[in-house]
Amino acid sequence: MSHAHRALLRAKESKRRSQLKSMCAQPVNLMVFREGRRDISACNLRSRLADRLRDGEPGTPANFLNLLLLAGELECGIADAGLSHCQQSPGKLESITDFLAAALVGVPIDCLCLAESLESIPMPDRIKVSSPEGFAYYALHPLAYSEAMSGSENVGDEIAVIGIRSIGTTLSAVVAAAARRIGKTASRITVRPHGYPYNRELRWAGSELEFVEQAKAAGADFLIVDEGPGLSGSSFLAVAEALAKAGVAREKITLLCGHQPAFDSLRADNASERARQFRWQAVNSAPRIPEIAGEFLGGGQWRKFLSSSESEWPAVWTWLERLKYRSSGNSNDQRLYKFVGLGHYGEAVLEREQRIAEAAFSPMPRQEADGFASYPWLESRRIEGRPLEGRPMLAADLNEDVLARLADYCAFRGAAFAAELSDLASLQHMTDHNLRELGLCEVGCSSILLELKRPVIADGHMQPHEWLRTNEGTILKTDSGSHGDDHFFPGPTDIAWDLAGALVEWQMTAEQSATLLDLYRQKSGDDVVSRIEHFVTAYSVFRCAYCLMAANALGEGDEAERFLEAAEKYRRAIQIPTSTASTATA
Repeated sequence: MSHAHRALLRAKESKRRSQLKSMCAQPVNLMVFREGRRDISACNLRSRLADRLRDGEPGTPANFLNLLLLAGELECGIADAGLSHCQQSPGKLESITDFLAAALVGVPIDCLCLAESLESIPMPDRIKVSSPEGFAYYALHPLAYSEAMSGSENVGDEIAVIGIRSIGTTLSAVVAAAARRIGKTASRITVRPHGYPYNRELRWAGSELEFVEQAKAAGADFLIVDEGPGLSGSSFLAVAEALAKAGVAREKITLLCGHQPAFDSLRADNASERARQFRWQAVNSAPRIPEIAGEFLGGGQWRKFLSSSESEWPAVWTWLERLKYRSSGNSNDQRLYKFVGLGHYGEAVLEREQRIAEAAFSPMPRQEADGFASYPWLESRRIEGRPLEGRPMLAADLNEDVLARLADYCAFRGAAFAAELSDLASLQHMTDHNLRELGLCEVGCSSILLELKRPVIADGHMQPHEWLRTNEGTILKTDSGSHGDDHFFPGPTDIAWDLAGALVEWQMTAEQSATLLDLYRQKSGDDVVSRIEHFVTAYSVFRCAYCLMAANALGEGDEAERFLEAAEKYRRAIQIPTSTASTATA
């Protein structure tokens, strides 16, 4: 390669990096978070809750928490459904949720009577539900809001609680129950702001406005309850401003949130000025962790076991990572503790990981308290004449054994975690949208074709460092239960997503790629060759967008730089399929 050619390549790379940094200097219109709402049978969810209520005597705090999360999900789904044919359901369902919230804060209830009352409530055929992020991913405990209510000096004896759906349904019930527990009068409703995520707005329904007017006339203090605020803060602001517009004095409005917001970082239009017009109260966000949990390994701290050189660490969106700890002490039975989700959200993750462990693909998890699971801690050591084992793997470790293990795992996953899925429309839309935003495809260009043949709850994290080689030489998958059905893309998808992830992340040659796909075909009977090219593109597009969003959110610093470098790597991996190549503009 000539000196001039090398200089040209360096100039192109520098230009691309400047473009990436430029994208991160302003709000990024990229899709990485998916719409996680699922269409389910309302009657089935009601029956599930009623059965658990009957099994809940005598109740325990953990059992009441599980019941409350189910009730909040059902109430939220019913409220979002519109209730055209079951207008009496909202109040009755609020009552069920309120009773369970009261039980959580220490008020005795009759579970059998509650089950009978629940079964008398009319239901629509189908409702849409989603997993509240704080409960499912970020160790937000409802009792943190109860404790905040007990210590609040900002409210009087008459309180009007407004929960922002989804998670605000459950949280508002807990806040109201805690208020009543200390002798206050509390009523509540839930609302759903709508519109573009960075600029939500709230338009009161008739019954909602009636609630506001009655509470205002009674001189009530208003508490707006939700987790977050998120990147924009627009949901909180939408409700607060709607209250102010309805004539509620701003000093009567408190925004009860999961953490104290950095007003200047909120992304909604003019968010900093708007947010400062209201009083915000943050709950104590310290997680409830197992007593034996010691060294904190979340926020990317686990990477020190991957490499002592921080320059070799993979990028981590630190404040979105699940909590992780290593058990304290020098016991030979040291364990890794990870938050997998409260209640039934964690149960689903744990069940998947147990099935994977039973098939000898991962360490066996053990259920712990407060949404945590624990795993055997695998120490690393050097063995004479052999590489370091009991460690996260590297792309350089790729060999025939690793290829066979990857193929076996994908084949197992495709069979064990088949998903009910009719199409890949949302994943297709994400890919097309991000291709255009990245400047790789003009508006109106032909879509890549994501073909659904083997629907599955994918793993989603096939990177080399997500695999361990034990001291006995076994290759194990870590973190295998949660990412395929969290709030990021892809969600339930075709197994080709994981195969594409393996090809990209392990930096496979054409020969290695062909070997992996052939081994997978032999194990599964699924020939993925005809659709893999498009999934490689979709996977690389998503990862590039994810890295840019993370860099944008993290701002300056080493972590943002790691994400920019990773974004460039994924961008280079994007190959527009031949059917759309003529419209590519890169």
